[in-house]
Amino acid sequence: MKTTLLAFFLFFAFISAKADILVDTEGNPVRNGGSYYILPALWGHGGGVGLAATGNETCPLTVVQTFSELSNGLPTKLSSPYLIAYLTTNLITEFTAAAPPECAARPAKWTIVGGEDETKQVKLVGYQNTLRGSFNIQTYHGLTYKIVFCPTDEDSCSALGISRNNKGDRILVVDNNNPFVVVFHKAASSAA
Repeated sequence: MKTTLLAFFLFFAFISAKADILVDTEGNPVRNGGSYYILPALWGHGGGVGLAATGNETCPLTVVQTFSELSNGLPTKLSSPYLIAYLTTNLITEFTAAAPPECAARPAKWTIVGGEDETKQVKLVGYQNTLRGSFNIQTYHGLTYKIVFCPTDEDSCSALGISRNNKGDRILVVDNNNPFVVVFHKAASSAA
């Protein structure tokens, strides 16, 4: 009887753990340190995630969604403390070494920039007014996801969304009301 109960417990633990695993567009677990394109879940809503120079920037340091649905954007490395990426686990997101511009810090990690009265934008590290925290992935619906930012000094996380500036750039910003719903597509050069 104890063996049967133990078997049921392990089976249900496995099922619930599998539900918390982040998967790519092929249904495979997202591997720690693997390179993936972050793409919109719905076709016709722009392309993958890349970089652009916005505001006073003289080089592309702002994380944006590309205009063309045919563009995968830049490969992004997803790193977690585990062999595979789990939902609601702190992730380090950075563009792979070959992708960021020369003017960007290495590694090209993502961060949130902005004050209380400003739109909080996703940029590459190196700005003075960055917010301390981490990025996580949460299930949106089915096998689609939203990227969230969890400030260190707060108990709640906020989704990333898209905001257009006056040049039409689609900037990733903190926006709980309109989350950017995404999927992860393995980059061809990924070692995962």
